[in-house]
Amino acid sequence: MRSLLSARERERGQILVIVAGGAITLILLMGLVLDGGVAFFNRRDAQNTSDVMALAGTKFVSDVHRAKAQADPSITTTFVALGRSAAANDCSPTGAVPCTWQAWFVGGGASGPVDLSPVAAASTVPANALGVRVAVRRLPKTFVVGFAGIGNWDVNTEATAIAERPTRAPQGQLLPIAFKGDPTTAYQPGQVYDLTDGKDLPGGFGYISWTGSNSAGGLETSLCTPDNPEFTLPRNFPGDPGKTNSSGVRACLDGWINSGQTVLIPIYDTTTGNGNGASYHIIGVAAFVLTSREQPAVDNIRGYFVEIFTANPIPGGAGAQPPTPTDTSFSLSLVR
Repeated sequence: MRSLLSARERERGQILVIVAGGAITLILLMGLVLDGGVAFFNRRDAQNTSDVMALAGTKFVSDVHRAKAQADPSITTTFVALGRSAAANDCSPTGAVPCTWQAWFVGGGASGPVDLSPVAAASTVPANALGVRVAVRRLPKTFVVGFAGIGNWDVNTEATAIAERPTRAPQGQLLPIAFKGDPTTAYQPGQVYDLTDGKDLPGGFGYISWTGSNSAGGLETSLCTPDNPEFTLPRNFPGDPGKTNSSGVRACLDGWINSGQTVLIPIYDTTTGNGNGASYHIIGVAAFVLTSREQPAVDNIRGYFVEIFTANPIPGGAGAQPPTPTDTSFSLSLVR
């Protein structure tokens, strides 16, 4: 009888151990879920902070390069801009969740942005700075896992943003429309110019054939879905005569006009031959927004000038460069 009672008591003891162990495991799992959620939300907040700070710092760097009146190139002012962004995003060493940050100027490298120098160590914005990299660290407190000796989560994030001016002709934007001009001429941004009026080449209408083929639909294809090859300036391209009254060509031109999108137009200085033997000597590329065309007879295509692209080859170029005071377009974006 005693042996039966002893067995039952041992079973009860084993069950209590199992229940206690299960309860502890359940509490730890709940703690991990709770504390893990805290860490996740703090990581999201830290990433948002680093993203916004990188963009704010890079906007300041671009303003310095573009000689904006309010942009003092001193590092003190740069720190003020970054600090203001940090404070607006609840990043403070004395906040409810301690938060610290560091920042570096970045430039362009063969494989992407590379650190130039810490913002704190420089005296002015470096001349070759493209943007800013920001690292943010948050230390939210733990709850249940604190009993295991882990008092804080260590949450680290970073973001890099750059502002660069285009140094190459982007693929998919170069239209086969020849514009007689000079890349060194001071064209006025926003002023409307006649891009082509068909007067410079007998039998031509100011259109270019990238391949030399005058097949039906070839010009329409190159206008609707630009398919220019990569080339080095200067370069001769054959003309594409006799297609000016194509309904497909007119529809493509109307599409660009209605879109208001910036397109790239080849600049030529001289022509040779006529008809199917015509050739345009391309010496540059300019950005325009097409505004109108005329029919019938000859398409007199008009557009307002945006800027000259100085890169060579087209497309291609020497890589990213900071914007300059004369830039009318540049990109500002997060890159990592």
